[in-house]
Amino acid sequence: MRIAFLRPVIVLAVAVAAATSALAALPTASELFFDKPYLALLQPGTRISYAYKHTTADAKLGESFDETLDLTISAVPEDPAKRVSDIDIRRGDNKTEAGPFPVMTGNPVVLVLLEREAKEIAALTKGSPFYIRNRMRDGLAGGTVEEARFDYDGRSVTGWKLVMTPFANDPNKVQLLEIAQRRYEFLFSDEVPGGLYAVNVTTPKADGSANMIETRLTLAGSNAPAAAK
Repeated sequence: MRIAFLRPVIVLAVAVAAATSALAALPTASELFFDKPYLALLQPGTRISYAYKHTTADAKLGESFDETLDLTISAVPEDPAKRVSDIDIRRGDNKTEAGPFPVMTGNPVVLVLLEREAKEIAALTKGSPFYIRNRMRDGLAGGTVEEARFDYDGRSVTGWKLVMTPFANDPNKVQLLEIAQRRYEFLFSDEVPGGLYAVNVTTPKADGSANMIETRLTLAGSNAPAAAK
């Protein structure tokens, strides 16, 4: 009788311990952005492709467009043991580049995206891109992280969802207008190439009826070099 009584208590204690351990294991927002070696194990010649879609509800907010971002890993000619990454950005027939970035930790695609964000917000609000960058940095430090599951390449993977609203409590949010409610959601996972699966940025209208600006970046696939024979 005594053992039967204790069994549910033990099961509950194990469940609580497991949940506590999982919570303690959650990475911070900064770790997800800057510290994880997402690219370090990828071979030179690996290419990771992302689909980028930017949609505005009004031409006054800028144009809507689709792009592809291809991140490629290369060996450094002077030191083949080192790696760099370059990002090719294609919009229609136009192509631009970003990089090279040393392959250490993090994924430079998110840095490119956030730099775009700073410039876009500064242009829309007639503000300073330096101020915007600092607020985004502060917002990242206060971002919330939780476990997440999503599908990639026909299978379910485990990762993390990072959410931040860097301008919601900004002392100058009146000048930021609707941008003050801009919300960022990032999906990361060690189980997908490059570590970054998706970024979803939404800016709702003042009345909350719909989004006035939406930006979405999604991992589209990857190509690894053929193994040497």
